[in-house]
Amino acid sequence: MILLALACVEPVDTAGPGEADTAPPADTGDSAAPLLPQPAPAEDLDPDESVVHVALEASPLSFEVNGRTVEGFAYNGQVPGPLIRAQVGDTVVVDFTNHLDAPTTVHWHGLAVPAAMDGVTWLQDPIQPGLGFRFEFTVTEAGTFWYHPHLDSDHQVDLGLYGVLLVEDPAEPAVEQDLVVVWDAWGEDPEADTHTAPDPSSVVWTANGVVEPRLELAAGERVRLRMLNVANLSYLDLAWPGLRQIAGDQGRLAALAAPESVLLAPGDRAEFELLPTASLTVETALHTASGGAVPGAALPLLQVVLPAEQPAPEAADWPFAGGAVAPDPGTTDAIYVFSGGGGDAWLINGEVYPDVTVQTLALGRSSVVEVRNLSSTEHPFHLHGHAFEVLSQNGEAPAAREVEDTVNVGIRESVRLLVHADNPGDWMAHCHLLPHAEGGMMAVLRVE
Repeated sequence: MILLALACVEPVDTAGPGEADTAPPADTGDSAAPLLPQPAPAEDLDPDESVVHVALEASPLSFEVNGRTVEGFAYNGQVPGPLIRAQVGDTVVVDFTNHLDAPTTVHWHGLAVPAAMDGVTWLQDPIQPGLGFRFEFTVTEAGTFWYHPHLDSDHQVDLGLYGVLLVEDPAEPAVEQDLVVVWDAWGEDPEADTHTAPDPSSVVWTANGVVEPRLELAAGERVRLRMLNVANLSYLDLAWPGLRQIAGDQGRLAALAAPESVLLAPGDRAEFELLPTASLTVETALHTASGGAVPGAALPLLQVVLPAEQPAPEAADWPFAGGAVAPDPGTTDAIYVFSGGGGDAWLINGEVYPDVTVQTLALGRSSVVEVRNLSSTEHPFHLHGHAFEVLSQNGEAPAAREVEDTVNVGIRESVRLLVHADNPGDWMAHCHLLPHAEGGMMAVLRVE
């Protein structure tokens, strides 16, 4: 069961100038629904504009969920944790203190940090209760990233330890609202059999700790929505009228995408430009790791409310990344085969972490990593320390260039990934269904 706080977040300021008092609203939605809150920002302790220095503490937190008191965890007393904002080129310093009764770590998901800063127990001793650690790294790419434990992660993330780190590019256009939406699933049970995915129709989703909130917009407002799925096992298949995707895991796309829906596996991020002409509802179709899309009515997640119907606001001039899909060289430098389930351990190449064979890539070379899924569930493959370009899924190249750090691998599917191995060290490569990772489905990729 994912545990989420319904407090320690800031409501969105939705007041807008020039709203007509006489025009009736096109659709006000459920006025009793709570406003979409935003995670409270981390305090920057350094006056240097090129340094972001924050204090981060993991502590027990008692909070209420649906009328129940939950004994959970939190960063700085809030769930999601404090929003850390930096700009490309900034140095980020995080003074972390563990006030839990158990050891923990902090992993910077999607960021190309030095290996010693990655927060994994393969390289770093766990941070024991009462002790601390200083993380320091430079952020080099714009995007929506996140932080969470990489020790007992299926329980510690489930209990509320996660937060967002935004890296902004000053060259990007400004919009009226730039919002973070952290999706989490209520109804999962980390103590249950991890070989069985939860029924997607029974999961209750929360946005920044709130069930089905509303976002009220003034006329003409453009909104950037940065979305993240932190659930242990549950998938989102997001859709709404006029969906416009501008970025993925690793920042801006090659070009604007307008798909019917966007699948967010656990660990995935995506960014959207919202240019509504009328009130709308963000929904998720039902999707399960045990077999993909399943029949059933879509679940409402978020109400977007306008005062009246309007022409679409003018789109921002996003500096898209461009570039063609890289050709597949036909060679393979590392192979990961996912297997297990059905009561067995979760395996990569027939091994259970930490008793794994370390595969190696040459520093400074572009290499191909192939991931094959022979198991009975889907698996989001996540690589630490590096982004990768998707060359193909099941032999088919993507329609446009895709640079990610997490990619979903369906049942009996394979993906080929191009990795520019420019970050030396030992890097975790694993399934981001957290009970699977904790159950052994992790490997180590060495760049030297």
